[in-house]
Amino acid sequence: MKRSLIVFCGAWLAGGILFAGLVVRQDKNGHIVLTNTLDRSSGGRDGVSVLSPARSHAVPSHYKEKIQTLTQKHDMREDLVIAVARAESSFNPFAVSPKGAVGIMQLMRDTARQYGVINRYNAHENIEAGVRHLKYLYEKFRGNIPLTLAAYNAGEEAVSRYNGVPPYRETQNYVRRVMSMMGMSAPSSSSPRAKTKIYKYIDPAGRTIITDTLPAEIGGSFEVIN
Repeated sequence: MKRSLIVFCGAWLAGGILFAGLVVRQDKNGHIVLTNTLDRSSGGRDGVSVLSPARSHAVPSHYKEKIQTLTQKHDMREDLVIAVARAESSFNPFAVSPKGAVGIMQLMRDTARQYGVINRYNAHENIEAGVRHLKYLYEKFRGNIPLTLAAYNAGEEAVSRYNGVPPYRETQNYVRRVMSMMGMSAPSSSSPRAKTKIYKYIDPAGRTIITDTLPAEIGGSFEVIN
């Protein structure tokens, strides 16, 4: 019974469920009871195991070692990878999002395939692909952390299209959350505008017009000057 209880509790802990002072005990009928209070009638000792409160900021040691090895290998920021992993899954290798992202780094199927991942639930494969993808985005956006995070969450195409962090509430909250975990503040302006085009053309009267809006009909040629 004790071995089964240990395996049972271990499975819950591995699944990412955090316990705050949870008490595991066996009652007089041999039933396993999980509670957050002690039964003082038995002196609070017999058959009682107390699971100490888990710290939400703690990184499982085997994952931390893996991340340290990979960030050194790929010359990547360790704090960035750890913050993303925590925000994405709280280091739960079996986490699955409503959109189908899987594992510690929440890999979509196409991203996993891009980095040769066979099993997205394999924590080591998942973390390595996540580190490599973050490295790619970090270099693409020249070390800009808000843009790197926005691209990881919403896709690099969305960041390029809006020329900044996309005006999606989920993405903006994600950037703020991860940067907060890194001890950083996100830029106050989180609603970027698409770059405006400026046109120059000559109207039928020979006047040179510079505007950000072209008329429905243009008598001559025009050029984009910005």
